[in-house]
Amino acid sequence: MSRAAREVLKEEKEVEMQLSLRDLVKKMADIFSEKKYIEEEKKVEGIVLPEIGRDKGRVLKKKESILKEIRMIYPLIPSSPGPDDYIYAYAEIAWNEKLGSLVYKVVEPPLMDMEKKLLSRIKEILEDKLDVDFNKLRKMEARKYLLEETKKILDSLEINLSPRRRKVVEYYIERDFMGLESIEPLMNDPNIEDISCDGNGIPIYIYHRNSNIGSIPTNIIFKDKDYLDSFVVKLAQRCGKTISMAEPVLDASLPDGSRLQATLSTDIARRGSNFTIRKFTEKPLTPVDLINFGTIDSRTLAYLWFAVEHRKSILVSGSTATGKTSMLNVISLFIKPEEKILTIEDTPELRLTNPHWVPEVAREAISEIGESKIGKVDMYLLLKESLRQRPDYIIVGEVRGKEAFVLFQQMATGHPGLSTIHAESFEKLIDRLTTPPINLPATLLENLDIIVFLTRSKYRDQYVRRVKNVVEVLGHDRERNMPITNEVFRWNPNTDLIDLVGGSMLLQKIVMETGITEREIRREIRNRVKVLEWMRDRGFTDYRDVGRIIKMYYGDKWSLLDKIKGESE
Repeated sequence: MSRAAREVLKEEKEVEMQLSLRDLVKKMADIFSEKKYIEEEKKVEGIVLPEIGRDKGRVLKKKESILKEIRMIYPLIPSSPGPDDYIYAYAEIAWNEKLGSLVYKVVEPPLMDMEKKLLSRIKEILEDKLDVDFNKLRKMEARKYLLEETKKILDSLEINLSPRRRKVVEYYIERDFMGLESIEPLMNDPNIEDISCDGNGIPIYIYHRNSNIGSIPTNIIFKDKDYLDSFVVKLAQRCGKTISMAEPVLDASLPDGSRLQATLSTDIARRGSNFTIRKFTEKPLTPVDLINFGTIDSRTLAYLWFAVEHRKSILVSGSTATGKTSMLNVISLFIKPEEKILTIEDTPELRLTNPHWVPEVAREAISEIGESKIGKVDMYLLLKESLRQRPDYIIVGEVRGKEAFVLFQQMATGHPGLSTIHAESFEKLIDRLTTPPINLPATLLENLDIIVFLTRSKYRDQYVRRVKNVVEVLGHDRERNMPITNEVFRWNPNTDLIDLVGGSMLLQKIVMETGITEREIRREIRNRVKVLEWMRDRGFTDYRDVGRIIKMYYGDKWSLLDKIKGESE
């Protein structure tokens, strides 16, 4: 018997093990009429997803002994140096025995005492001489102007520096005037998600996008309280805002789109001024990154991919720093290339490859007159007006308030939506959605199809990001005033694998809606697993490459699968 024939027989046996469609529909009707939770009705089964190789699903575990062996070195300025380029700043991540953790070290060219005095003198002259807002100039224009003025000062001081040392001095001038001084190298690292300063005399912490590294201290410390205060004021100015003793708290956006939260040293900031920068990134994480980090496996991603193709609405839920936006961006990459996508965010973070994409960002008030905020455009207004643009998919970066009502109403009218929310469990999610400020009627929750819960848990002496579980929403229990749900996937912390908990009722719903057979669905899931694992094996970590492969799958999947099969033989 051929291999293909054996696979067909195996599939037929699997089909025989499933409930017939008629029995399944009857059971679902019984459950709805009796108003019972799907998870409480243990005998009910949906479509059982195919198994994947456990060796492929297994996540490589990082123990402390392995962390001690980590030593990563890569350039920051410039980030992609040529063979003849001088590297002015690079990152070194290594284990520090004294601290008992990894440390992120920024390495820059050292300055001699004479050069330090010279640099200080040049800065004084430039500060007195320059009357230019660098934010209003294009970067190349600003850089050219600054270096020309620096050259004039060096010539006037008749300082004899070698070409290399002159370049070093120019680097520090450019870093401090055009950049963000000592944290500028961190701003240039695409692997950093957050930069946090908790006060003077405390190391700045970064959150590395590789969850195996996570939050680690750096060698950058603001030792002087007054200097830190002035730096926070400078950050506010870069955002076009002000911060003062009267208004010591600021939430704003830097010119590159990074989000800033800052507090000026007052009686409310007991350890001194502090700030957190949530960095804007041009290159978001991809499905391959999440598989490599162990956040999710290829089968769960294939399931979500299939659901997105069939226009199902998905909510990504989790607490702070669980990777909700990254997961949302990954799921968004699965939308068909010809569909029109409308994204609404308060901070521009999503990066899609779809050509039919309309990104919109909320705006704070330009001015305030009494209680009237002139020029404010919030997410609620953008979402309310979005239907006029006839989008195929609506994506909201995060639902926090009344915009959630509009999103769920649009789901009810047949517009699938994707979004994130801060809630670490199903109970807290329901509480968050049905109480102020969101205050959704519980009946609207049945318009949701899938909830992906994320967690940031301590696993084997380190914090990891994982998909905690994936839950389907099947309807509304009017007696309990709660959604009827079905858990499909769950993370097993003992094996660090995502286990299949039960059959998918949502996939069975797709069978009834489209006429596609259960066998075809399982085949589709397997094919998508192959594509995802092939991309992982080939190292496709650029979201544009991933988007191109997904587009190829939608356009001519058999050619792509033949290519994958040919490369594996």
